[in-house]
Amino acid sequence: MPKNQLTLMRAVGRAHREWRRHMRKCALEVGIPESYRTVLMFLSRNPGANQRMIAEFSETTTAAVNQVVKKMIENGYVEKKICESDGRHTSLYLTEKGAEKAVRLRERLGQSDAEITEMLGEECEAEIVKTLMEASVFIGEM
Repeated sequence: MPKNQLTLMRAVGRAHREWRRHMRKCALEVGIPESYRTVLMFLSRNPGANQRMIAEFSETTTAAVNQVVKKMIENGYVEKKICESDGRHTSLYLTEKGAEKAVRLRERLGQSDAEITEMLGEECEAEIVKTLMEASVFIGEM
């Protein structure tokens, strides 16, 4: 391989960093801090989840999620409900304000995804997705 040529995994890493940077930008466009994005998106698809589930999904600590959720509750994006049958367990739900931000963010990111598809073409995108999924399985087995 020529010295200047990027390896597949370095290219994937670069694309991943750029996509994360873009998601931060989109979160700010929608009017939320970047730290809220993962919680909003996770709870929009998993209402009633707890902080441990969010932490596992986002590969972070429950303490970090706790700090974000606390701020989101203060700002009216999330509400915490205590389980009636077992007061030790709490579930998290988006408020109307949080749900509206999640919809706007999902729409904005969907636009970006559609632009990438348009740029690449559907066949090329499908081939890249297939290749990356195969690479993921291979890496997971290493």
